Amino acid sequence: MVLDNRVLARGHKTLVHQFMREDVDKWMAWPMHQDPLYASSYPRTMNRFERDDWFQDRSSRNDYMMFAAEDFQGNLIGLITLRNIERNRTHAVLGITIRPEILGSGFGTDCLWIFLYYYFETLHFDALILDVAAYNYRAQRVYEKCGFVRTGEHWGHYDDYSVFYNDYYKNIRNYFRQRGAWIETLYYDMILRRYDYLHLRKQGYDPTQIRTQK
Repeated sequence: MVLDNRVLARGHKTLVHQFMREDVDKWMAWPMHQDPLYASSYPRTMNRFERDDWFQDRSSRNDYMMFAAEDFQGNLIGLITLRNIERNRTHAVLGITIRPEILGSGFGTDCLWIFLYYYFETLHFDALILDVAAYNYRAQRVYEKCGFVRTGEHWGHYDDYSVFYNDYYKNIRNYFRQRGAWIETLYYDMILRRYDYLHLRKQGYDPTQIRTQK
């Protein structure tokens, strides 16, 4: 891979670099996701001083790292985070958000796959873990294509009561439940181990060349 002095990894469509203060402003310019199920994953409105504080807070954590994914025209198309980073870097928890209007166009798979190169082969972590909402079929397919496997499931807090009466959600309503005054949604736990990732690489596997039905 031929990289400039700030790019950590480069794929077919995207490149990944350390998240910088200017990326907060680019992130704030994203349109909101039209589906309320995913709207909470996108940025809330912040003024310049709040953005400064937000960036400083996350940049100063020892157990948290941020990365930006761009297309080759310099547009911010994804935000990648690592949280709960173990001190000896055995594992971390992945978070990834893709600009809403380009979902389904292969950018998510591309930037995740090249980020895994940096994560395992440069940072030398042993495993990467995540959880994904059971109703988020698109994200599950991306993770599975990149080698993640399910290890379990759990229920987590959810805020929107409309899932129980809005017909828009009727096909995924089984992934939600009410516990007293709280709503919960089902999450799948997934993991990718360094050994399995390196095995895929050795075989020449490239998930960006695999097409799946939407």
